Amino acid sequence: MPSLQQIIGSGKVWQARHNSRDSLPERPLSSGFAALDRQLPGGGWQPGQVCEIYAASGSAEISLIVPALAQLSQQPRWILWVGSPSFQRQRLLPQPSALLAAGVDISRILLVHPKDEKQALWSLEEGLKSGHCSAVLGWPATLNKPHIRRLQLAASHHHSLCWLWPQLPFDPSGSPAAVRLGVQRRDAGTLQIECYKRRGLWPGQPFSLPLPASPLQ
Repeated sequence: MPSLQQIIGSGKVWQARHNSRDSLPERPLSSGFAALDRQLPGGGWQPGQVCEIYAASGSAEISLIVPALAQLSQQPRWILWVGSPSFQRQRLLPQPSALLAAGVDISRILLVHPKDEKQALWSLEEGLKSGHCSAVLGWPATLNKPHIRRLQLAASHHHSLCWLWPQLPFDPSGSPAAVRLGVQRRDAGTLQIECYKRRGLWPGQPFSLPLPASPLQ
């Protein structure tokens, strides 16, 4: 059996005194919000990672990633949008005019309308595994740790971003996702964000984030 020092020396154990910002594999993508960048490992959204965002539908939760989508849409790869959130029993589809106004090239967006949850999870994973997507977005109604682990591995292999808005309560027992955020809309112009998990860093304290003048739901 290897000794503790051998295990630590293998690089498979994170040590709190070592700042993971110095060892991130790729330059992060700014979120467009200085306060959020300060909380995310590396100072922004890290390619190759899955992020779970727990937010009530209709709380402007998409606004959190729109600046990043604007940057990603300038790349030759696709932004895959699997399904959409629901609000008051109605499906919320992306608003082309609002995305265009935010600088997103909507010609780089692919919409997938899965017929069931099994197809939705398959689409998320295949989109990441293809290597042709800079980002994959999804609103899974069911999700378990093996699902998330497969998505995390696929995202890491092709340096893609994956944002998930699970349509189920937050699971405090943990997740293979690199980042887990809680989002609440406080008023017309403010979101409260809490970092439940930040790979390589301790969980963060809640902080406020001003919304853009025309937030996306």
